[in-house]
Parts: sequence; C-alpha cells; structure tokens
Amino acid sequence: MNLASPAPRRLRRCLLAAAALVAVAPALAGPATLPPLPESALRPVVADGAIVADARGLWAVPGYGDLYALSADGASMYHYAGGLCWPVGAASGTILDKVTAYYGRSARPRDFVIASSRQGTQLHAVGLNRLPAACAAPIDRSRPLYTFDAVSLTLKSLYAYNRERNLDWNARIARLRPTAARARNDAELRPVMAELLRGLDDLHTALYGETDGRSFEIQGQRGAHFNRLRQRFDQQPHELAFLDWLQTWIAQERVQADAQLLPGTRRSALDGQVVWGRLPGGVGYLAVTAMAGAGGNEDEQRAAAGRALDAALADLKDTRALVFDIAHNLGGLDMVSAEIAARFADRERLAYTKHPYADTRVQPQPLRIAPAATARYLKPVYLLTSEFTCSAGETFTLMMRTFPHVVQVGQPTQGIFSDGLAKFLPNGWTFSLSNEIYRDARGESFEARGLPPDRYASVYPAQESANSYGRALRRVAQWAAQR
Repeated sequence: MNLASPAPRRLRRCLLAAAALVAVAPALAGPATLPPLPESALRPVVADGAIVADARGLWAVPGYGDLYALSADGASMYHYAGGLCWPVGAASGTILDKVTAYYGRSARPRDFVIASSRQGTQLHAVGLNRLPAACAAPIDRSRPLYTFDAVSLTLKSLYAYNRERNLDWNARIARLRPTAARARNDAELRPVMAELLRGLDDLHTALYGETDGRSFEIQGQRGAHFNRLRQRFDQQPHELAFLDWLQTWIAQERVQADAQLLPGTRRSALDGQVVWGRLPGGVGYLAVTAMAGAGGNEDEQRAAAGRALDAALADLKDTRALVFDIAHNLGGLDMVSAEIAARFADRERLAYTKHPYADTRVQPQPLRIAPAATARYLKPVYLLTSEFTCSAGETFTLMMRTFPHVVQVGQPTQGIFSDGLAKFLPNGWTFSLSNEIYRDARGESFEARGLPPDRYASVYPAQESANSYGRALRRVAQWAAQR
C-alpha cells in the first residue's frame, strides 16, 4: 500500500498483520480452474436452526473482497481491500438469508462455494485458518483517510471496467490521497470522494452517506435524457434519493402507455410493476418496470413474478404479437429476469456468462434459460428498451435476444450489467461498485455502451420532446400489427 504520509504505529502493525488475508491474492493468478457447481450440489447453510458443521469456517471471497465467518454461533461478515479489513454490522440472520443461504464443496478441484440461492451467483471462497489481525485491530476506522483508502483500494482491486471507462486508479489515488489525508471530517472528505468517482457514469458504482445531518449520493449515468433528469433533481430541494425520485417521473411517463391501450383492457399486478392490456390490431401489451416480486427473499420474489406473468399471458394468449415494454425497467434481480424470460423460451438457450474480474481462478458461470412449465408466449415479441433499461432489465434483454421470435426495438440500454457489489464503510457510508464481467452467448460485453436495438425507435431523443415515449410506443405497436 502506497502511503502518502507515515502510518501510525498501530496501523502499520495492522497492515503487516493483514498478510494472512492478502496472501490469498497470489493464488488467483493462472488459468481458470474452478467451474461452477451444479445446482444440485448446493445445500442449505442452516439446518435445524444452526449453521451446519460442514459449512463452518472463515471464508474469504477474493473476487468480491468479502470474508464470512460461519460458526455455531451464527454468521458475521468483513470487507477487505489492499491490507485493510473492517467488520460489517449486519445481523447474522440477514447475512444467512441474503448472501450465504447455500453452500457447496468440491474435492477436485478443491473449492468452497457460497450462494444466496441455488440459481444465484456462486461465490468461490478460500478457507482461512484464523481471522486476520487487520480485521479485529483496535484502530479508528471511521477516520476520513481510512474511508478514502477503503473505497479507493476496493476500486483498484475489484472494479471490472477500467479499460471501457478509461480509468487509471493509481493516478487518481496518487493525486487525491494527500487531500484526503488533510480532511478533518466527512464533510471535508465528501468532495474528494466526488472527484475520485468523477466521470465513471456507472449507476452501479456510487457512494451514499450523510454529512452535517443531510444525506448525499455520488453517482453518474449515461444518456442525454437521464442526465437531464439528474440535473433537474440536483437543482431541487428534496429528501429522496435520485432513483426514488425517478420513480415518480416514470409513473408520469407511464400514463402515455396507458393511453394506447384499448378501453377496459388494462390489468396490473405487483403494485403496478407489471401492467398488461391490448393494443389495436390484435396486439398484446406487457410492461414490467422492475425485476422484483413483492418483497421477501430471491425465491419468494421469483415466484411472485412468475405468478404475475402467468396471469398476464393467460389474458393475452390469443393476441397475434406482443409489445413487451421494459423502457423504464431500472433493474432488480437477475433471477426474476430469468423467471420471466422462461415464459418466452422456445428451447433451452445460453443467455450469458458472468465471472468476477479480480479472481482469474473462477470459470464463467453460465445462465441458461429453459422453457417454463407454465404459461408461454412464442408469437412475435417486440422488446422495447431505452437508456432507462438498466441492470437486471439489461440481463433480461440478453436473455430475450437469444430467442428467434424476439426483436429488440427502441434505443440502446444503459450499459450496467454487473451486480452492484455493496460495501458498508466504517463511518456509516455505503459504497457500491461493478466487479463482474457479463458476456452474451457470443462472448461479447456491452458494459458502458448498452445493448443496441435491432430496430430503432426514438423513445427519448437527444433533444427533449414531449410525449416522445408515447409516439415510440405507437410506432412499435404498428410494427407488431403488421407482422
């Protein structure tokens, strides 16, 4: 670690004691030898109210910079980067439910895998004999310089898209760390962090916190209209986060879609996240604005989304074609995306692969979509996207593009495919970053540029135009009616 000023003696001891943790890194070089485990190999971490003995231990996940301590007493979690290590104040039940619900072992190659669900992302872990001293050292981790180091070293170690976004973390850190070292409090550190993240234009890489009793967020995005809305948001006094405020704007835009539906045909589910109806010419309409269920864990949300889609497709089964509108889908869970996409699968197909950028031992984990055993729609589908199609909305687009009866129309998507890896900082701030590489079935990545449509329709033009979304939707509906 390159320190701009001498570290306190206790911190120097802490960094030296972190060797047990940092020593994991050299093992990461070399060929990808760790394949994903089959879903059938994953077992619940908890049985009869306790963590099973086979899953207990200290497990570092190099591609994600996380460490899990699983014992008979429960679960605890740490983040680590560049010799730093700090505990996460999450409850044991939350960790077990949201992150470490399942585990699996492999003897050859030797591997230990953690996953939030059997279908979810597999985290390949390295076992440690003891908790590194850096994780428990009695130092003040809430200092501004520690916060800067925690964020900057995490980005340097784990951020996956440096080339695509023209980033040089070493240069940024060298330029900004002396200023961070002079910061006396979080309020003085905040502009330094804004400069550290300047120009990323990655909605998954962001910093959230509070200074002087006021909340803040440092976050960027792509797209002319997205940026216009951010500017409007920044010019107004408000208590909401930007993406929460954006939901109000989306609700106003959605009125334009409702106006296209034939009278009396509009239906909805999941508090309006799923809307369907009929358009002129025997065309069905289906909109999904979030890849999420109605709360609960991944399995519960997946089931809720599946029930909503079954109801919609039952109503629309006699239509000649379908306009599937995800122009305002800001994301959610990839597994919910997969549940929905299965209703449109003609046969099992590879949608994409993903792997952590920082752990070269790990082979890409494939996501395949097989036909659902319930309702299915195999007639022509026009999938409407825009710059507001983000994250799990984009992985859904990857899934749907593999089916021969689906055509992507509209505008390119946002270009943020990686999950947002959350880091909870010791000073109370929260940080997230993109650490995974997604590639389509042909091996191509669309990060930082988005998925281009097969057929263009101007949903949100560079020059703002009132009711442009409604006009684009009418145009796509006409294309569908002519099939």
